[in-house]
Amino acid sequence: MEEKFNREGDERIGSEDSSSNIYHTGFGTVQGGRLGPGIKLVAVVALISALFGALIVAFLVPYMYGNTPAGVYGNGNAASVNSKEIIKVDRGSVSPVTAVAKKLQPSIVNIRIKQSIKDTFHPDVIGGAGSGVIFSQDGYIVTNNHVISNAKDIFVTVGTEEVKGKVVAADKETDIAVIKVDRTGLPAAEFGSTKKIQVGDLAVAIGSPFGFEHTVTSGIISALNRTVSMPDEDTKEVKTYTNLIQTDAPINPGNSGGALSDVQGRIVGINTLIMSTSGVTEGVGFAIPVETVVSVARQLIEKGKASHPYMGILGQNADSGVVVGKDSEIKKGAVVVEVVKGSPADKVGIKAQDVIVALDNTPVESMDEVIADVRQKKVGDKIKITYLRGGKQNTAELTLVEKPRS
Repeated sequence: MEEKFNREGDERIGSEDSSSNIYHTGFGTVQGGRLGPGIKLVAVVALISALFGALIVAFLVPYMYGNTPAGVYGNGNAASVNSKEIIKVDRGSVSPVTAVAKKLQPSIVNIRIKQSIKDTFHPDVIGGAGSGVIFSQDGYIVTNNHVISNAKDIFVTVGTEEVKGKVVAADKETDIAVIKVDRTGLPAAEFGSTKKIQVGDLAVAIGSPFGFEHTVTSGIISALNRTVSMPDEDTKEVKTYTNLIQTDAPINPGNSGGALSDVQGRIVGINTLIMSTSGVTEGVGFAIPVETVVSVARQLIEKGKASHPYMGILGQNADSGVVVGKDSEIKKGAVVVEVVKGSPADKVGIKAQDVIVALDNTPVESMDEVIADVRQKKVGDKIKITYLRGGKQNTAELTLVEKPRS
C-alpha cells in the first residue's frame, strides 16, 4: 500500500496579461460628447449591480452546492486565484504506516547468534540473525524457535545497545521461543487480537531482513487460518503450522521473529516463514497469530514448556492415494497411517487406514484440518471422531492428553 503524505498548496499569482489567472475588466469611455446626469446615474447603478452580481455568482452559488471558491477556481487544495493566502496543512499528520513505525520500532529488537553445528570440517559456530519483539518491560523477548535453535551465544540489540541474551524456553510445535536480557524498563509492545482483523486490512511488518535493523514494510492481510507444512530444519520431519496469517507485506530472511502489526500499531502476529522459489519474498509470507504467541510465551516463562493437546495418530489427506479397499473412492478426510500405541486414539480403537471425516460432527476435508481442530482444544477436552472403516461409518469419543515431549 502506498503511503499518502499531506502537502501544502502551491502559491500561484498570475501576471497581468490575458494568459494569466487574473483578468483585466476595464470599462470603455464614450467619445465625442459628455455624458448627462441621468446616463451617469444609470451607469453607476449598472456598475454596482454588476459588482453585486459577480459577488453572488462567485461566493453564494458555490456554497449553495457545497463548494468553496477555491473548489471552483482551483483544485480545492490551493488558495483562491484572487488571494495570496495559502491553505495550511497540519504538518503533524502522518501516514498510518509512519504512525505504526514510530510506535513499534522501539519494541523490535535484532537478534544475532553464534550457532553450534555438528560438522568436523567447519568451525564449531556459525552466525545467524533474526528479530524479536519485547514481550515485557523486565527483559522478556519473544521470537521464533528456529531463530535461536542450537544457539551457542545470543546477542540482542535493544535500541542502540547490544546485550547478551539467554534462552528461557522454546516450543518447536508452534515455532515460538522466549529469550531474556538483563534489562528493565524496556518498551514492551502492545499485543492486540486477530478476532477483528479482516482480509484486506493494512499489515505492517518490522524486523531485520538481511541484518538491516528496524526495517518497515507494509501490505495487507492476504488470508487467515492458513495451514502450512514444511520440513523441520533439524530433524527434517514434516511439521504442520496451523491458523497462520498470510500477508503480502515483504518478509525476508532476518524478519523471522519480528512483528506483524495492525493499523493501530498492535501486534497481531509474529512473522515466521515465507513461500518462495527464490529464497526471498514473493508476496506470500506467514505469521503466527498473536493469541498463540501470547499463550505459548506465558507458558514458556511460567512453566518452561508449552502444553499441546494430543490424540496419537499420524495421517495423510484422503486424496493422497493411501486409502485402500471399500474406502478408496473417498477424496475428502484424513487417512490414519499410524496409531501411537497407548495413545487416546489407540484406546478407543482407531486403526490404520481408518478415514476421519468429522470431528465433533463438523466435517473435515484433510489431515491439516484435523491437526488444526485438535490444536484449538485444550488438554483434557473430549472430542468426538467420525470415521469410515470398510465403507461403514463409525464414531468414537476420546479425551485429549498432553503431547509427549519426544
